[in-house]
Amino acid sequence: MPWLLLGAACWGTFVVTGSGMIRAPFLLEMAHDLTSSLSAVANLFSFTALAWGIASLLAGTASDRWGRRPLLMAAHLALIVGITGVALSHSYALVAFWTLVAGAGGGSHMGVIFAAVSDQVSENRRGRALGWIMTGQSLALVVGVPLATWIGNFSDWRGVMLCVVGADLLVIALLWATLPPSRVARAVLRPAKLRIALPEKRLLALLAAGITERVCFGIVAVYFATLLQLRYRLDLAQLTLPLALMAIGNLAGNAIGGRLADSLRERELGFAAASLATGLAAWALFAWDLGFRICVALGFVYAFVNALGRPTVVAVLSSVSSETRGALLGLNITCASLGWIAAAAIGGLLIEHLGVASLAAFTGAMAVLGAALATLSRSLAKRP
Repeated sequence: MPWLLLGAACWGTFVVTGSGMIRAPFLLEMAHDLTSSLSAVANLFSFTALAWGIASLLAGTASDRWGRRPLLMAAHLALIVGITGVALSHSYALVAFWTLVAGAGGGSHMGVIFAAVSDQVSENRRGRALGWIMTGQSLALVVGVPLATWIGNFSDWRGVMLCVVGADLLVIALLWATLPPSRVARAVLRPAKLRIALPEKRLLALLAAGITERVCFGIVAVYFATLLQLRYRLDLAQLTLPLALMAIGNLAGNAIGGRLADSLRERELGFAAASLATGLAAWALFAWDLGFRICVALGFVYAFVNALGRPTVVAVLSSVSSETRGALLGLNITCASLGWIAAAAIGGLLIEHLGVASLAAFTGAMAVLGAALATLSRSLAKRP
């Protein structure tokens, strides 16, 4: 296992994911500061996801031809420029524009880093290696969001964003030092069409299942803080511990899910089971008010079972050849971005018009659909 590279990749993913997720506790503050509505500010997650999805596919494909390291350096430079622009802007339109730039940088990182690590790790250990990258995403929730909430008590959301810029400068140095010299894929000589990266219909079903998983994750990641604020009238300081516990559930789920991905023979069915458990947890978390402590405990359970299935999806998709791996894993991030867009946009509208309890039906339906798609993917894989 290339531990130095995995550490750098984990830190990079932590910063990239955190650059967007740290907005979650400040949605109401940002809406007031920018003279906008909650749903409009929440849709900044959709802008991030849109740019993220497009850039991940383009960068992943480009890295198959020109190497992983140059694309990662460009990705983080774009992220730094975009985050700085967000922090210094005072109108919703400018914040939205710079959010798109930052999202393009973040998506380019995610479209390439999975392929970069997969290139260096054998298939029988790939689930655990890729789980380390997802651990960076979890740490953005475990450490990043609570830390941003704490910093927000002494600064404001703009100051928090500028802290991300400093963290990303370290990412550039670490990735440059730990990534091996770029190995240009053989596809440079004969560029592969994107369809070659999708050799089987089962992968399409699995990509669609991944969208539903990101919807479920996006709902709790974006709106758990809002749920606690609206249901229990918590301030920023009181949000820190509940958000940390929810994020620890995600961290634990990714860690265990990565090991399961390497040991399960029926990876798709493991994802289906995690999806159904997520649906049950969604009903308990959003539909019923069982008290503050139980609500926080349910946030932990929801995040844990949701995260169990994610590494299995990426492990299956990474099994393609290295010449098309970047394109396919980039497409996976693109599909995941569609889930984020749906979670941010639909979730905000549901809360504004029907209340937080309405998230239960939406999230539960997505979880059941994800289980069905994963089962279909396994069925297609067994056909002659």
